Amino acid sequence: MRARDALRTAVGTTAAAGLGVVLLWASDKTPGWLAPALTAVITGVAVEKLAEVLGRRRAPATDGPGSGTGTGSGTRDPLSAGPPEPLACHVKLTDTSFFHVPALGDEPDRTVPASGFILRLTVTALAGRTVVLSALRPVVLERHRPRGYLMPHAGVVSPRRYTVLLDPDPPRLKPRGDDRRPFSYKVSPDDPEVFELLVVAEHSYVVWTLELDWICEDRQGTTLIDLAGHPFRTMARPPRSTEWSVS
Repeated sequence: MRARDALRTAVGTTAAAGLGVVLLWASDKTPGWLAPALTAVITGVAVEKLAEVLGRRRAPATDGPGSGTGTGSGTRDPLSAGPPEPLACHVKLTDTSFFHVPALGDEPDRTVPASGFILRLTVTALAGRTVVLSALRPVVLERHRPRGYLMPHAGVVSPRRYTVLLDPDPPRLKPRGDDRRPFSYKVSPDDPEVFELLVVAEHSYVVWTLELDWICEDRQGTTLIDLAGHPFRTMARPPRSTEWSVS
């Protein structure tokens, strides 16, 4: 838009100069020496302005201030971060009861899932390749003294069962039911796996995530699993009540 406006200005300047030249030459009151001199000056200015605008429009773009080839987010180009992970993870919580946790200090009101819910994790391979899932582990980010009161809520159930034990340090994953083999599975685009994780904390209010190790062809990596960018939160249940006393 700036280049277009400048071009219009230059064209207008040139047209005005041309009109001025015609009037000077047509006037019988203009001295004979003045018309050629003013014509040269006006024409030179108009041509210089027009050349400046045309040169600006043809000038190649540079990576100087105000321009660039980055993502615009203040981070490095995502293409330099390596290839994307070869799998997708979907998380759903079921069989969930909740604690209402009142605000305390800088902490806002929260609704926190109570210990004993099912975390249903579905892992699917992408791009037509088989991915070996070699380990799954919980990672505790915070521990707090439990508080709040219980609000029961109904839920549903599903296959591949494990228990997430959040009280040990480090926390661990324990098989449930008859299948006691170590965590080792394969997923492909048409053959996903669904994991049902019973989450247990008996002594703390725990903020945590999951890490899923995988191997795909000659690559290996770890995928962080959380709730849409937020960590999981789990509140221990009071031993003989539905409310934690604050003292």
